[in-house]
Amino acid sequence: MARGRVAWKSGQVREGMTGGVTGVLAADVTAEGGRRDPVFVLCMGRSGSTLLRFLLDAHPDLACPPETSMPALCSQLAVVWSLIEGAPLSAERGDAPPRVPDAAVKGIRRMLDEMTGSYLDRRGKRRFCDKSLGSARSADLLTQIYPEARFVCLYRHPMDMIRSGLEACPFGLNGYGFDQYIAGSPGNAVLALARYWLDNAAAIAAVEEAHPELCHRVRYEDLVDDPESVMQGVYAFLGVGPAPGAAQACFSGERERFGPADHKIWATSSVSGDSVGRGESVPAGMIPPPITDAINELTGKLGYLPVDPEWGSPGRPADPRDPATIKGASPSPGTLPGAALVPGSGALERWLRSRVDSAGEQVARRWESCAAGKFLVVSRAVTGGSEAQWVVDITARTVTPDDGEDEDVAWSMLAGPETWQAVQAGRVNLMTALRRSDLRYCATGEDSPVATQTRVAMLADLLGLSSWERAEAVSEDATAPATAGAR
Repeated sequence: MARGRVAWKSGQVREGMTGGVTGVLAADVTAEGGRRDPVFVLCMGRSGSTLLRFLLDAHPDLACPPETSMPALCSQLAVVWSLIEGAPLSAERGDAPPRVPDAAVKGIRRMLDEMTGSYLDRRGKRRFCDKSLGSARSADLLTQIYPEARFVCLYRHPMDMIRSGLEACPFGLNGYGFDQYIAGSPGNAVLALARYWLDNAAAIAAVEEAHPELCHRVRYEDLVDDPESVMQGVYAFLGVGPAPGAAQACFSGERERFGPADHKIWATSSVSGDSVGRGESVPAGMIPPPITDAINELTGKLGYLPVDPEWGSPGRPADPRDPATIKGASPSPGTLPGAALVPGSGALERWLRSRVDSAGEQVARRWESCAAGKFLVVSRAVTGGSEAQWVVDITARTVTPDDGEDEDVAWSMLAGPETWQAVQAGRVNLMTALRRSDLRYCATGEDSPVATQTRVAMLADLLGLSSWERAEAVSEDATAPATAGAR
């Protein structure tokens, strides 16, 4: 009998059909009597895959357990089975053979159906979904085993993914498949994660190109921006009914907690887009041009903004998506203006004015080599991309809200409101914030490390965050003439 789906009506069950499986809707079985082929999420680490798993599992018909590595298991079984059958193996040791013998395909499917079927019965669900990192490399084999499998292809902008990876592994890259990449570029975690993103995103995109009818693309940024709408599109692609409220229901206690997962998900109670755009703090200069070019070729196809020399500088859109691909967005890129939209901007402006008024002349004299030029202080809220900007002129002792018309600005210092508040309160060292990229120095032209350090040191002095001002005061006291009552 030709393979196909059996039409069904709401409430119809498969009792009495060939195979004897009861309680399963006919839409969830094939004409041969088996369950519908699984759904595979093609993803990489730090791309929002655990959130997507939760949203899939929240649907009453779909079961998506924690990471099983089932696709990798299929590849291992295919190699062993093909070896035993005497079939040709892949040129790369460990990779799935180019064409697995029919006996192996049937055997692997039989074993997997038994495992996934037991899981579905226990959960009371109808279709199995697998979310395992690196599954794209096994996609061709999966289509041999499951000709009607469906692939949900998940992407995230590379710089946001890199930032998330750095935060998840603060003491060295490990897990998520990062290990082999840091071994190839020791001392440069940004480059390691850039290569990781490029390899994985290219593998997922290749599956989309080879099997467009089996694939449905999801961008992390779209998912957190409008989870209900995005998931309704996913559910429709998978042939299941809508599931209103899944974005909230996915955080219930029904989600299984064993197995690998995003460590932050267990302390999360709602879908949030706060992490979108945080990759702007990642120094793009640490990625060599050939890797950047390859990344940009792929990001362009995915509807993302490129990683260019202006990355992370003031005035860029906070959202890394191409505005033309954002539902309901204005076609023209840019950030939302207005200091009123940036938390703490009023306090920061008053602090800047106070410091320039009280220390401007001393700082101008002490840092004569670089104090003559104007510079920009920027407080930028990641969520929404609002910016508050002030042109600081130490020589003129002025702090002026920037209107974008002053062309004499030589450099800028950009940070989020939280960082500026921490610096202002003395909780964060300015150089430490710069080193961590929580605070970013941006020059309008070519610059040298010496000029960078000098300007940052001058800013620290201007803001009263260094010992220069106190040391000079002590020096002046020491050279002052003795008073009449002194001994």
